[in-house]
Amino acid sequence: MINNAIVTGATGFVGRWLIWELQRQDINVVAVVRPNSSREKYITKDLGIIKIVECDMRELFKLPDYIGEMEDCAFFHLAWEGVYGPKRVDLQTQLNCVSASKSAVEVAAKLKCKRFIGLGSIMEKEAVAVAEADGAMPGMPYIYGEAKHMAHLLTKATAVETGIDHLWPVLTNPYGENDDSTRFVNATLRKIMNDEPLEFSAGTQIYDFIHIEDAVKAIVAVAKYGKPFHSYLIGSGKAAPLRQFVETIGQVVAPEKKLLFGSIPYSGVQLGEEIFSIESLTRDTGFSPKIEFGEGICRTMKWLREKEER
Repeated sequence: MINNAIVTGATGFVGRWLIWELQRQDINVVAVVRPNSSREKYITKDLGIIKIVECDMRELFKLPDYIGEMEDCAFFHLAWEGVYGPKRVDLQTQLNCVSASKSAVEVAAKLKCKRFIGLGSIMEKEAVAVAEADGAMPGMPYIYGEAKHMAHLLTKATAVETGIDHLWPVLTNPYGENDDSTRFVNATLRKIMNDEPLEFSAGTQIYDFIHIEDAVKAIVAVAKYGKPFHSYLIGSGKAAPLRQFVETIGQVVAPEKKLLFGSIPYSGVQLGEEIFSIESLTRDTGFSPKIEFGEGICRTMKWLREKEER
């Protein structure tokens, strides 16, 4: 049973949606935010009354000074600097995040939390694949994925040492309302809004996208029902070549636009469709996604357009 939750990275895209879902399930939330964060207003304005603790990611060891032991508590560690943008390829930034993740497990154990839930990325699987592929020539953005992979192993080993359950949900490609990032879906929708050329690779690589509302439901399901020391792929369960997703975007929000496939080269690895299976997630937690990709795209585009009008 989970009655209480501590969430780092609470002001981020996934963090805000996760808190909404935890509150919807009547779970008390302590939100850990960066000191003087300009984004703190998002959770105070939109999420009602929750306890907010200001603590830098590199000083998570101080959390026990601010938070007492909490019964039936899960520790959700989402804080990660450089998920996108220039810091995604900055080695020191990524290593700092790995170190902070280890500290988060140690703190969770000190606070007597029952479970530590990290947050993986499909990029860690891509990083492992490209590292093992002979002849592959990875670019610097793979540093982020390898850092996530390192954090996965390090937090798992630390959890064993400290006696806390470890779970590692791995997000494929979350998208949806309230996302200010430059992730693929957002970037594509903004190009449509700005009447820019819609240029893509051939789109043969296997992808999966999951609406953020489904994604956070899955993360909470993993926290509640997932098996200790297991990793769960969080996706729609309908992985397909990227081109199919792009064509759906075009069909539902811009049928008049021409999609230019093959105009951008792709040199990354090709993950097999089996990597994207959510069979163990559904089997162990009972979770199944509800929001179809086309519906999610319409919701996201509506939010983006309303934001532009404000």
